[in-house]
Amino acid sequence: MASGEREAPTVRLEGTPAAPGRPAAPPGAWPRAGTILKRDDSMSLMRELVTHALDDGYAAAAARRGPSRSRSRRGLGATLVALALLGLLLTVAAVQTRQSAPAVAQEKAELLERIRAETARNDDMRTHAGALQEEVTVLQNDVLASTASGQNLRERLAALDVLAGTGRVEGPGLRLVIDDAPVDEVSGASSAEGRILDIDLQQVVNGLWSAGAEAIAINGQRLTALTAIRGADKSITVDYRPLARPYVVEAIGDPDTLEAQFAESPGGKWLFNLKAVHHIALGTAAVDELLLPADSGNKLRYARTEGAQ
Repeated sequence: MASGEREAPTVRLEGTPAAPGRPAAPPGAWPRAGTILKRDDSMSLMRELVTHALDDGYAAAAARRGPSRSRSRRGLGATLVALALLGLLLTVAAVQTRQSAPAVAQEKAELLERIRAETARNDDMRTHAGALQEEVTVLQNDVLASTASGQNLRERLAALDVLAGTGRVEGPGLRLVIDDAPVDEVSGASSAEGRILDIDLQQVVNGLWSAGAEAIAINGQRLTALTAIRGADKSITVDYRPLARPYVVEAIGDPDTLEAQFAESPGGKWLFNLKAVHHIALGTAAVDELLLPADSGNKLRYARTEGAQ
């Protein structure tokens, strides 16, 4: 190096060995010029953390959730719209029902009034028909009593009237008073199994016929071969006429055998089983004199008077 020239400084990192032929720089001294700078790989992790602060897995998951959230928002909106429409329909239906309630109640009241009026009219016609039947019977007996053949015919007609139920009959027999089971004191309502049904009265009537009954009536309604005992909701009808509780069944027959034979009949066993198991109310009594009305509602469909064309 020429005289008077200054030596250019060299730069080196601390702890880096000096170039060959040169003494190593003491610790803490600035590196001299000409020293080769080397990259420190230990800083790459820090640079990676600063450059990619969010993990790639989180970014991918966020990308996947983005469309589903938008779809869920759309589904929630559709659900809210459907619920709003449903609420609107229910509101309209409630308003219409409330507005039509007075009209429905009025129509129901008018229908009930018509039913009562027609029932009363039917009862009046039945009473009138029964009175006319009595007059016919009296006149018929007066005419037939004038001759011996007429008397025989009158006796035959009387027997047929009993079988057909077209004439009033009287005589000793059996009276049954049947009613639903008593009200349950705990629940406050009677059990459905303790309620008398139409099939129960059917069994009782069939048992009385098999026991030798000659005429039967239920609540004053005479039974014939054409009588129908049916159930209508919670009521029982005889010839389409509703019956009121309790049900009074009267049967005319031999007082010495009717009650005992009825108890042994299938209908009697059915009835007494209802009393033992379902606790229905049942009363039986032998009656010396029963009067059963005629059934004026019968109309012959195929039969005709013998010898008539």
